[in-house]
Amino acid sequence: MTDCELVRRMQQGDMQAFDTLYERYKDDAYRLACLITGNRTDGEDLAQEAFVACAQSIGSLRDGAKFRPWLLRTLSRAAWKYCRKAKRETPVSEFFEGETGESALSAVLRTDEQRRLYAALDTLDEKRRVTVVLYYFDDRSVKEIAQATGVTEGTVKSRLFSARRHLRQALTDRESRPKEVASHE
Repeated sequence: MTDCELVRRMQQGDMQAFDTLYERYKDDAYRLACLITGNRTDGEDLAQEAFVACAQSIGSLRDGAKFRPWLLRTLSRAAWKYCRKAKRETPVSEFFEGETGESALSAVLRTDEQRRLYAALDTLDEKRRVTVVLYYFDDRSVKEIAQATGVTEGTVKSRLFSARRHLRQALTDRESRPKEVASHE
């Protein structure tokens, strides 16, 4: 059954349709929330809150085929708001430590190079970090990211360009430091 059909059924009060959409997108929502907040518990809470918010306002969604971008936009905004309210930087490295191998991503993180990349990723502001995560880790197109985050495709491209430049510089700076200094971070 398509998202459009499920949304239409939800709008008619069929909660089984909601369950189907939840099962379809819960992993994507959880992964995005965790990567933004850097915390599994907060990520789980925010993902559930985003689903509830979408279920409560499902009547306002005109195109059911756009449920996923609508959900992710709702979730992204809630996660950004949470991070601003918590007034803390997102400790992405904390999220990945102790990962139980549930994804291919966690296997890759075992290498030193990947750990350096995630430390650099942690230095990005929230909007660029979300864009990078969706593009590189979630394999989303520029168009899909624009829909999910509620910005133009040009803004997504600009954020990717800026993030790449920042990450390149962060990785170069880190590699050029003496090993003793880098190891004490």
